[in-house]
Amino acid sequence: MVLGLKSKITLGMVVTYTSYIGYISLRTQWEIQQREALYHRKQSTLQSAHPELDQEPSGRFLPLVIHGKFENPFKEYRAQSLFEFFLVRVMEVVELITGGSDDKDGHHHDSRLLHKDIAKLRATLPIYQPDMALYHHPADDGELPELLKRFVFTWLGQSCSILQISGINFLTDPIFQDYLINPYIGPQRITPSPVQIQELPLQSLQYVLISHNHPDHFEDYSIAAINNQAEWIVPMGVGAHLKRKGVYKVIEMSWWDRYEIQPQQVSATKSKWEVVCLPAMHWSGRCIYDNNSTLWCSFLILKDNKPVFYHAGDTGYSESMFDEIKTKYSGVFFGMLPIGQYCPEWHQKPRHISPIESLTISECMGIQKMVGVHWGTFKLSSEHVMEPQQLLHQAAKDLSREKDFKAGEFGKTFVYDLTAFESGTAGGDTEREIRAGKSVLCR
Repeated sequence: MVLGLKSKITLGMVVTYTSYIGYISLRTQWEIQQREALYHRKQSTLQSAHPELDQEPSGRFLPLVIHGKFENPFKEYRAQSLFEFFLVRVMEVVELITGGSDDKDGHHHDSRLLHKDIAKLRATLPIYQPDMALYHHPADDGELPELLKRFVFTWLGQSCSILQISGINFLTDPIFQDYLINPYIGPQRITPSPVQIQELPLQSLQYVLISHNHPDHFEDYSIAAINNQAEWIVPMGVGAHLKRKGVYKVIEMSWWDRYEIQPQQVSATKSKWEVVCLPAMHWSGRCIYDNNSTLWCSFLILKDNKPVFYHAGDTGYSESMFDEIKTKYSGVFFGMLPIGQYCPEWHQKPRHISPIESLTISECMGIQKMVGVHWGTFKLSSEHVMEPQQLLHQAAKDLSREKDFKAGEFGKTFVYDLTAFESGTAGGDTEREIRAGKSVLCR
């Protein structure tokens, strides 16, 4: 059979691309093996001569760059090709048309009804009114812990949350619009944001933490609304997009970097505050051609060298990566970990953790309180929309930690007292509504 010119060009492109991704995969595995070998040689030396240095991060989980692109330095990771990417998009279209398949218990959940039966959806996924006054006016209140000991958290959907620690306001991975790409293509939110971005305390919002540049974690609408009113803390390469939008208050970080922040609040200046950029097993890109051109990460907020808040961003599960994070930073007060977008497992596992894996990580890092996010906001994977919550709550119950590990509740504001955490004791086991039911106090 004689191939035509178009067929030859197409075949040549496929062969070239396949050869390229094969080479990148082999080169990445070689780099990982080299790092592992060096790590084990150093470990044997340190343990015999300098055991006190064993807590320092090793070089095996530094960012890995191959031919100008970031790659994952984790043996558990498997990169997706364009072939896999488009195959999964076709599967998503089929699911959209047919309504999806049966769940693991054999029950059929028609995903086409998610946007149609709003009343039923809201009964399943209620939206609460956040207590935004706490963020706008963080004054001392008889019902609240004193400002320096106060931790306030509100989940707004996906990995977007607003939190306040000792009077300092932080925003994570802002996403407020009802769609990701555009109003026609979507994907559309199945749960709208509990607040509009204009309702946030933009004048007193001091820091925005961006874990990576995927559209469901980093939207242009939020960039325009916040602009230079807050300082943006982002992984390497993401600052270029912000600067193109006119934002210049940008701090770029690499894995294991520590950045000392300078709170404007007088009450918080007596403490030392740092943001730590930590590894994550994921990828980046806002369109097809910029794949992995910027870094991805997780974040940790330290108060006087104690880990108060962990923002995992998006990540797959790497036991060795989290063991290394634990070696340096363990005993975290509050963790925000993703629990959705894990199906089909053959495709998602390298990039997204399951609810069970979120608990494994929480136990590994010694997280006292964990909220599961990155679920119930969009329909971006094939598990039923409520499954992440159900699996997390059952697994937490099996561990007798159902009061500590919970799925996020849209818009509900939780207030924690840091006194017990800072003194090294447990706390936060009792909950009661305060401020006329607008917040929940955990002590």
